[in-house]
Amino acid sequence: MKVGPREVVAIKCVEKSKLSGTAVNNIITEIKLLKLLKHKHIVEMKDFQWDDKYIYIIMEYCNGGDLSCFIRKRNKLPEAVCRKFLQQLAMALKFLRSHNVCHMDLKPQNLLLMTTPALVLKLGDFGFAQYLSPDTYHNSLRGSPLYMAPEILLKHKYDCRVDLWSVGVIMFECLFGRAPYSSDSFQELAEKIKSQAEIEIPHGSSISEECQDMLVRLLQHDPSKRIDYEEFFKHPFLDLEHCPSSESYTKAVELVKQAVKNDAEGKQADAFTQYCEALRYFVPLISGELT
Repeated sequence: MKVGPREVVAIKCVEKSKLSGTAVNNIITEIKLLKLLKHKHIVEMKDFQWDDKYIYIIMEYCNGGDLSCFIRKRNKLPEAVCRKFLQQLAMALKFLRSHNVCHMDLKPQNLLLMTTPALVLKLGDFGFAQYLSPDTYHNSLRGSPLYMAPEILLKHKYDCRVDLWSVGVIMFECLFGRAPYSSDSFQELAEKIKSQAEIEIPHGSSISEECQDMLVRLLQHDPSKRIDYEEFFKHPFLDLEHCPSSESYTKAVELVKQAVKNDAEGKQADAFTQYCEALRYFVPLISGELT
């Protein structure tokens, strides 16, 4: 096993005898993807092994449980916390899209948390994932019903935008402590999601305009009207440009250098603008370290 000494890991055990042909293909795809996908917001596969009865997938251990438990313990999350989780999920999705991968089963139970040294979200469980380039469409039924895009339930051809619907459902659950739809049966749930009825923001909610705009645009039943990936990654609610990273630190330092130079040359207005922009990079870096 290719893990470090005394390293705590999580092991996914899959019983071979209970695997259908489709399930075998899903496991093979999951292992192939996890070998390829190395990112700070994706749960790392350390190794995989098998014997006569089981396949063992050895994964990075996430000590904070999953996002579903995190929400339940707090009933709902402040917008700032929701934003932080959505930023981290968006970074993982941006990496997936760069490899033409669609997760197909985004839900709070598949978003795992690390609590040390800081609260970090990691995307896991790639059992339903598949390669979907921007111009590729599929029509197979994949995912978890509560988070499944309407076009999948309607058995229409779909593309990678199905993941964005799931992000919208997750975001709604973070902010309001429940999913947009609920029911006692799959049939009833499916009919509600397929109904095309507009999802209403709970009365009296105090979320920002940017937050509400992104939520509404994610939860568009018609995929042609749903926010696309380029717009999603650039949305001001996420502000990925200023998320903590080595690149954002470098940009901040460079802006400060330019500001100091302009200040010395008497260009106070330019210097002030550059100092302000540098702070937009520095503040998330500092708050991220203190979380």
